Amino acid sequence: MYKYTISCPNPTSQFLHLELELTAHESGEIALQLPAWRAGRYQLANYAQYIRGFQVVSSDEKNISFTKKSKDCWTFLGAKNEKYLVKYDFFCARMDAGGAWIDEDQVYINFVNCCFEIKGQETEPIELSFNLPGFASHVCTIPANQEGTRIARDFQMLADSTLLATNEVTHWTYQAKETLFHIWIKGEVHFDQVTFLKNFQKFTETQIRDFGEFPEEEYHFIFQLLPYRHYHGVEHQKGTVITFGPAASLSEPSQMEDLLGVSSHELYHAWNVCRIRPEELLPYDFSKETYSQAGWILEGITTYMGDLYLLKSGVYSLEIFLKQIETTLQKEIQNEGWKNQSIIESSYDLWLDGYQAGIPDRKVNIYSHGSIICFCLDIMLLENGSSFPEVMRAAWEKFGKPKIGYSQESFWKLILDHTPEKSKFQNFYDRFISGKEDLLSYLFFEKIELLGIKVNQTPNPDPLAANLGILSSEDRITKIHPSSPVYSDLMPGDEIKFEMETNSIHIAAKRINGNYFHFSYESMGDFYPSLSLEAVSTNDLQRKWLK
Repeated sequence: MYKYTISCPNPTSQFLHLELELTAHESGEIALQLPAWRAGRYQLANYAQYIRGFQVVSSDEKNISFTKKSKDCWTFLGAKNEKYLVKYDFFCARMDAGGAWIDEDQVYINFVNCCFEIKGQETEPIELSFNLPGFASHVCTIPANQEGTRIARDFQMLADSTLLATNEVTHWTYQAKETLFHIWIKGEVHFDQVTFLKNFQKFTETQIRDFGEFPEEEYHFIFQLLPYRHYHGVEHQKGTVITFGPAASLSEPSQMEDLLGVSSHELYHAWNVCRIRPEELLPYDFSKETYSQAGWILEGITTYMGDLYLLKSGVYSLEIFLKQIETTLQKEIQNEGWKNQSIIESSYDLWLDGYQAGIPDRKVNIYSHGSIICFCLDIMLLENGSSFPEVMRAAWEKFGKPKIGYSQESFWKLILDHTPEKSKFQNFYDRFISGKEDLLSYLFFEKIELLGIKVNQTPNPDPLAANLGILSSEDRITKIHPSSPVYSDLMPGDEIKFEMETNSIHIAAKRINGNYFHFSYESMGDFYPSLSLEAVSTNDLQRKWLK
């Protein structure tokens, strides 16, 4: 066992001080590997850039020389059975659900940001000691034993855990089946506790019902309700951190719908991703990129199912659920990336630019595009007497519960096992998962009406978007549809003004290089339509879907 002692002598500096006590098992090189990324975000974060003052001290208080083998791996020579103390500071100035933040009100860290994995000792338990006398309440997803000591089973557990130390935190609980769920809120509360807990209990119990069990005896929702606009969530086996703001906006139903959405999404991750996981991510290797083709499974399924369980549990009405799907569809209709990359290719490229907009129409979004894939597959499964919740329960039994990773092929086979129309499903896979065909047209014209839902398309209210395929912000072009007649004349970044006549649009453009342009175009009127979904009938398939 090795031990971390965590302190914060000066919170306003935003530096956390960490001391790592370890014993050398053998004489030779000891390698300390800091994670380069974290679970739930498949992109290099390079946490080593936030470390300063690294030093190694022997048991007789002598400084030990060290070297770096890479940007985030420190090494030194140790003697067998000798004890060493590694000291360093870590800068905590990133407030999001996967980051670390310190100020006069709190010390909040995700351990994966700032704790080393000792090579050769990855499976050893790790003791945690918090020397934070200025903060009375310690919320940690690593449970304390009878002596009050917190011990992570191994580094994977430590990297999957969170600490919130503060003097003011709201704490509520609710019970769902055999699991005790904790709600921890740092920030102002602008909503009704009873209604909030009732909704959480509803979607929690419905998810557990369909999976058959919950993997933990206790689970922690840790909320950072902020005074400014924010929206983020990160999954962990024993809990989730969710950042949301502004906190005062949660008095509005639409904002609470968003908070419930991300909460249900992150709870679903307790099964899917935290335990039902691709074999390449089991266990996590935080030292380098780990490529996967499973983005549509990791995040697409979770995005769709998180909202679906709010509907199935009665937290969302069908109208509210359809509003959420409309938002997803509107994002999708503005992206032609499906013509250039399949979702499998875009999953692989997450490490490249997966969480940025990137260049125009290069890729698909694994969250939104993946959720539409899952929606289509769910309808197809319902037609065959099954459903996606049934598939995911089988995935829990086959892959998650026994801690066996899946491959793209074995997960797809699991879906095929739930339908007699295997060739029909394989055709869908070839066209829309490994292929580059128009998924929205398939959903709109072949599938969604089977649930008694109608898609309405109206012209985009922005005349430039509707007629010429120009998306803009503050009079500057942000994107141009590749089929637009202006595609060869204007470019993103151009500052534009326009005048409309009966059948034409006149545009004056100023380019960043100082050049001016004037163009006239005939109105076309069929780009980036606005979409709305309407429940027009109730049928047996819809009833089974909502069950």
